[in-house]
Amino acid sequence: MSLLDLLRFFAQFFPPDLSLLYLRALVMPVAESIGMAAAAITLAFAVSIPLGLCIGLRLPGSRILVILLTALRSIPDLTLAILCVIGFGIGAGAGTLALSIYYAAAISKMLGDLFVTAPRRPVEALTATGASRLQIALYGLLPLTRSDVLSYGSYEFESAIRASVIIGAVGGGGLGSELVGSLSGLEYHRVTTQVLALVLVIVVFDKATVWLRRHPRMIWALLPFGLACVAYFAPQLMFKLHNLEAFGAMFPPRLNLSQLHGLPLLVVQTILMAVTGTGLAVLIAIPLGAASCRNLAPVWLAIPTRRLLEVLRAIPELVWGLLLVAAIGVGPAAGAAALALHSAGCLGKLFAESLENVPVAPVAAITATGARPGAVFAYATAPLAFGPVAAHALFRFDWNLRMATVVGMIGGGGIGQALYNAQQLFFYRTMMAYLLVTWLLVMGFDALNSRLRRSYGLERGAFA
Repeated sequence: MSLLDLLRFFAQFFPPDLSLLYLRALVMPVAESIGMAAAAITLAFAVSIPLGLCIGLRLPGSRILVILLTALRSIPDLTLAILCVIGFGIGAGAGTLALSIYYAAAISKMLGDLFVTAPRRPVEALTATGASRLQIALYGLLPLTRSDVLSYGSYEFESAIRASVIIGAVGGGGLGSELVGSLSGLEYHRVTTQVLALVLVIVVFDKATVWLRRHPRMIWALLPFGLACVAYFAPQLMFKLHNLEAFGAMFPPRLNLSQLHGLPLLVVQTILMAVTGTGLAVLIAIPLGAASCRNLAPVWLAIPTRRLLEVLRAIPELVWGLLLVAAIGVGPAAGAAALALHSAGCLGKLFAESLENVPVAPVAAITATGARPGAVFAYATAPLAFGPVAAHALFRFDWNLRMATVVGMIGGGGIGQALYNAQQLFFYRTMMAYLLVTWLLVMGFDALNSRLRRSYGLERGAFA
């Protein structure tokens, strides 16, 4: 597709449908996505706090628990959504369950790390009094890490809103289902309205979570809302015979000879999609990150660049993928471009923070020699920020490998597309085989990534 054809295609998305009638109709799917995220985070924390305490107290079996949580967290959220839709039917209930499982695993592991690294002296003082492990947890670990736990919860709630759109694309309800329906119906004006609504919601919650991190106790005021969402969005087919029949049809996993021969190509496509997407994102994020730095760029350039980065990362990879598949067709190119656009927004923000946080003294010393701003950046700012920048890029590749399977499911190619095709044709044993391959692929690269970070002393970035 030529550039002119691409511009003509995207011209169909404007102007957005801002009629009062449609805006009213859009309120329900937006509210559904927010409610699903709130219900999932509430359920996830209810499970994660006791599991995290088991890890923090180093109870028997805690190491096995960490391994299980890492394995569960390696399953992409969209993959979990497919399983939940098969087991519990289309709708917000299945989407909520998928989000709950994914975030329960992720939050449990993070809380375990927080509890393990809590200040030891107060804990040792409690232990010396003969306090039980339950008392140590209630009066030691939880109070010592309360601010971090609540701040982390506010961050994960923002992430869950993005994820609710992703899982909605496979029948999990909310704004994601609305987006897929509009694209399928070629209602491009409404797609633009939905994307704008998503960006607005993410930006509002991004600002709200910044405030909540400064006032973490206010999160308790959201607990009644979370519990109400849990009651409203609970799966309706839980513990029915249908669930057992649906999951029983997935075993044993099976690939025929032709599928086995094609598997290496699918795996290579998925890996290349993640590599290309991450590489392009780094190339885009370095100049945008530098242009958004308050200590490097003028205000008139930094502020609009920051707004651009916010828009890029506010739109999830799956939404970028849906738009690009519609524009340039199915295949790994659309998937890699989708990963690059979202990742550029995330990495641009992280790179800017890394450049802003470099030590002042070395930069001032080179500036004092009369060096020009370009030379100061090349010989002081950039080398000092290299470690954090490399760590963020490495983590982003780890994340993009997971997301490569996700964008593959909506036409981005690779093993994700094969998995989705098997699900659509009700070849559940084939689908489960692809799920296992995806899980092993992600687990393998996650272990490799962790080893590389430890080898080079790189700390893992947190923004996703």
